[in-house]
Amino acid sequence: MLIVNGENISDVAVNVKLKDEWNNGAGVFTFEYPTYKTKMYPNGCVVTFQDGKDNVFYGYLFSAGQDNKKYQCTCYDQRRYFKSSNSIMRPVGTLTDFLSTVASSCGNRIRLGMVDNTAVKLGKYLFDNKTHLDMVYQSIQDNLVANGYWYALRDNFGALDLRDIVDLRLPLVVGDGSLATEFDYKKSIDDDTYNYIKIAKDDADKGIRYTYVAEDSANIKKWGKLMFYDKISAGLNDQQLALMARQVLKLKNRETQTLKFNNCIGDNRVMGGSGIKVVVAEAGLNLWAVVSSVTHSYSKSKHLMDLELKFVW
Repeated sequence: MLIVNGENISDVAVNVKLKDEWNNGAGVFTFEYPTYKTKMYPNGCVVTFQDGKDNVFYGYLFSAGQDNKKYQCTCYDQRRYFKSSNSIMRPVGTLTDFLSTVASSCGNRIRLGMVDNTAVKLGKYLFDNKTHLDMVYQSIQDNLVANGYWYALRDNFGALDLRDIVDLRLPLVVGDGSLATEFDYKKSIDDDTYNYIKIAKDDADKGIRYTYVAEDSANIKKWGKLMFYDKISAGLNDQQLALMARQVLKLKNRETQTLKFNNCIGDNRVMGGSGIKVVVAEAGLNLWAVVSSVTHSYSKSKHLMDLELKFVW
């Protein structure tokens, strides 16, 4: 059921699609309908979509156009309002607390849902002229470096959730004889792989720059030296900075692996950040993956989805 501005256009809507990504902006919901059937709806109005009993999308119309045959509509969930820029000081505190601070700056259409208690304290940091999304995503990354936990900021039918991705694993298997067959698998050291980590911090009073290094000599010999450098301003001591270098090495000292499936049997539970078990004997895969991007396509008789997966565990 597709409701636009309080009106049901389910019978005339075509090319209905929803794209959702893991920590990469708002969900995008698009659809078309014939011009002779009804009218153009105003930008900013509420749009909801349900597939059977499943609540799939709750958001707002941001773009409406037409040609001589049809209207085309593009809608986003509430994360779209996090694209505005601002300057906010993140105090010492948790990712959970900071999400509430950022959300309060994004207007009255933001509604927090299930927000996990992230526990670990993040350092003080000034976000100057950054988008609210960048503030939250960097804080998610800072939290990852601090304790190794991956989180997903996702919209759950109008409720903004922050969830540990371990808790987002679904009882689904994709691959050999399940949901999909054709695949595109890639292993790379070109995207986000580093085996030499250098973390720097300036002491303005002494006029000295301190550096902290963590490296994997075996992988340097195998792949060559792939260096990651970061100069930070957070108020961390020597022990914390050295720990940070080791933690970044732990996260990035590996090949990145990606896997794509097209035209899978659709499942409305699959969103960016969802965990799916992958079994592809031909590629030697039998492990959990995270959905980095999913595009759901709906027609009167069929629901398909295209998947892009990452391996982070």
